[in-house]
Amino acid sequence: MSDPHPHENIPVDLEARREHERRKYLALAGQPGGTYGSTNHGRFTYRLVQGFKPRFVVDFGCGRNFFIQHLRRLGIDGLGIDFAFPEADIVAPMHRVPVSAGIADVVTSFDALEHLLPEEVDEVLDEMRRIAVPGGRFVYSICTRESKTKVNGEGLHPTVRPIKWWLDRVGRVGTVRQGLGAPRYVAGVYNHA
Repeated sequence: MSDPHPHENIPVDLEARREHERRKYLALAGQPGGTYGSTNHGRFTYRLVQGFKPRFVVDFGCGRNFFIQHLRRLGIDGLGIDFAFPEADIVAPMHRVPVSAGIADVVTSFDALEHLLPEEVDEVLDEMRRIAVPGGRFVYSICTRESKTKVNGEGLHPTVRPIKWWLDRVGRVGTVRQGLGAPRYVAGVYNHA
């Protein structure tokens, strides 16, 4: 039964809001026979990522980790990170990834950034840049509309913004390169301080 006033139950404190969001995904991840998190939104980028000749790829918000599993079959090592799905190589929130700085030649995130709280976006983009090697590449897809999936009457996209807003955020940490052969994706190179 869904709550007739779901927004009245959303906590104000950031950590409590993070936990509130995480519980939605735990509910979806724990559904017997559930398919949420199984869509491989990065499936059209394999050729692009292979062209970067990475030794190591880290996928943020990997869901059931199909993107990294397929990269491994292609001979590319990597890690999938997700805060709810046990199929992830590392179960952790995207703003606090327990890996060393400078390990990823390519950082990916496919339809995951919009699942962040608005005040987490810059922190997560900084974390992505932290784990990238100097001059490391990124490939993202970002949904700019409300989530069709609901948990207790609440959607799963707390940060629905136009693509220009997202490009401004990404531009803080990297340079978006056009014409990389994946028009529906935001791809580029991280800037390092």
